[in-house]
Amino acid sequence: MSDARSPIRALREEAGVGGGDEVDAALGALFEEGRRAWPGLPLALSSWVRHVARHLPDRDARDTLEAHLASLHAADLYLACACAERAPGAVEAFLSRHEAALEGALRSRNIPPDHRDELRQEVLEKLIVGRPGAPPKIGDYAGRGPLGGWVRVATIRTALNFLKKAGHDRKAAGAEPDEAAEPSTPDPELSFLKAHYRAEVSQALKDAFAGLPADERNVLRLHFVDGLGIDRIAAVYGIHRATAARWVTRGREALLRRTQELLGQRLGIDEAEVDSVVGIVRSQLDLAVSSLFRAS
Repeated sequence: MSDARSPIRALREEAGVGGGDEVDAALGALFEEGRRAWPGLPLALSSWVRHVARHLPDRDARDTLEAHLASLHAADLYLACACAERAPGAVEAFLSRHEAALEGALRSRNIPPDHRDELRQEVLEKLIVGRPGAPPKIGDYAGRGPLGGWVRVATIRTALNFLKKAGHDRKAAGAEPDEAAEPSTPDPELSFLKAHYRAEVSQALKDAFAGLPADERNVLRLHFVDGLGIDRIAAVYGIHRATAARWVTRGREALLRRTQELLGQRLGIDEAEVDSVVGIVRSQLDLAVSSLFRAS
């Protein structure tokens, strides 16, 4: 264990947090769990530490480093890190675990069969291979959610972009809930994403709201919970209605912006993919915001 202490200690210093043997043990245990899940994939502990350190959330977005480490999907994170480091056999291991889900996501978006292989290659190039000036996106995976869900989000987003460019009808192609009615037959991929990411979005909303200044929280409560319009809010504060409108808009934008930032940190996906996740659950977003404020 002595040879592992130095990089683990470096991780804590880079993250700007304190710690001791408990943190060292937690990180070491995660590494060993990942290695047991993928015994054929060589990965240096130093590479693992750098990967985890790069994706630590802000200090105000987590309780303790131990709690954060305990929430990570160790086996998925190990595989993602091995792919990012181009470890021998990593791509093959990734395909053996996630290729079927990738194919299923493309089928669920009604992608024409003759285009599925093209899009499959595009997704794999973006996630695993990388492009000139753009490293593989697998390096952005932070381990906060299952890697399979992360792959599905990236695949569905690629499929939707293709359908937009091809001019397909978005409703027939499985548009997001706020853009077209959902099909009467449940979509297993969409159901998975909603079930998984609804909890992540709700928690991010809660944390983002708690971090707003008190005046913004109060204005949003008046708007969402009490149902006050702009004129009523202006009367409450004795301000011009244009000022009240700016306050509501500013508070809502700050809430959504911080929510997206937290999701990006916690899910290990980029801003555009966060938009896709939020879009998938957007039909429940206003209800979630109202419920959040009523519980606050």
